[in-house]
Amino acid sequence: MRVVAVSRVLDEVDVIEAFIRHAAAFVDHHIILDNGSRDGTVEIVRKLAEEGIPLTVYQSPSICFSERDMNNWLYNEAVDRHDADWVACLDSDEFYDERQLPGGLRNYLQELENAGGNVVAVRVPWAHYNYTTRDDAGENLVPRRITHRTEIASDGKIIASWRLAKEKGLVLEGQHNVHLPEGSRGTVVVERRLWIAHFSERNAAQYVTKFVRGWAKILTAGQACQDRGFSAHYRGPFELLRDHPETLLRSDGFLGRKNEDRSAIHDPMDYRGGPLRYTPPNDPEMQSVRALVGFLSEVCTRYGELTDALPVARAYSERIERRINRLI
Repeated sequence: MRVVAVSRVLDEVDVIEAFIRHAAAFVDHHIILDNGSRDGTVEIVRKLAEEGIPLTVYQSPSICFSERDMNNWLYNEAVDRHDADWVACLDSDEFYDERQLPGGLRNYLQELENAGGNVVAVRVPWAHYNYTTRDDAGENLVPRRITHRTEIASDGKIIASWRLAKEKGLVLEGQHNVHLPEGSRGTVVVERRLWIAHFSERNAAQYVTKFVRGWAKILTAGQACQDRGFSAHYRGPFELLRDHPETLLRSDGFLGRKNEDRSAIHDPMDYRGGPLRYTPPNDPEMQSVRALVGFLSEVCTRYGELTDALPVARAYSERIERRINRLI
């Protein structure tokens, strides 16, 4: 049985090394698709590959929301080129925790294979680990710095079987579930004894980067993407930061205590990746600046390329630039 992880990454310098090292304890190979990182993420991934960790790394700079196409390209790459029996769909802030699963993840997947059913995917719930004032700011390893989680969530991510391709199914946006065509006999099972420790909010600066860039990608994708509700949870904080930045950036609650009113459970996850060798010292504000300016540079460059390539786009842009509206 062969398990291959697939991940899209973007500016994750603080966590990428821990993530890849931990994932290597569970999978036979890891396919990384970098979406244009500017913060040193790619350099760390390259060093991990040089160490001998089995990685295949691609880059496709992305300034807009393009989840489904990219997710299914990764799935097909794992199955067709790397002979995956199971494709572990993971973001770089997601770490498997198998403490409650007898026999562990690989044994569980092997049992599903041996059973001979038609399971096309396993849904694994999240355990959300978020920053609090109790974190040890001097600890560079994210799963050891952030040790408080919420109750196990109802949503999460999938591990997709090779059978999904046989059933002509698709990995959906967010990799939370799959789509099966009418008449398919494929089934999806939920395994709540296995968790994904989800470190989506590691500090205030990183969280700002996440929602600013997340909603900006929706805006660049056009109105249809907004209408379908993709990444809608980013819109509120994005607009609040745009219109009233002081409510977040001068708020002690947001900067340090945002997650402390939740029913936090002290439960350090079982990190399996070993020590870090390449991750820079924790400096979230500077990492955030580097990531956001890099993204802005990519958006502006793409806009310039578009107007250079398409005269109609340049003409449309110039018409907008010439608009003059009286305000008072």
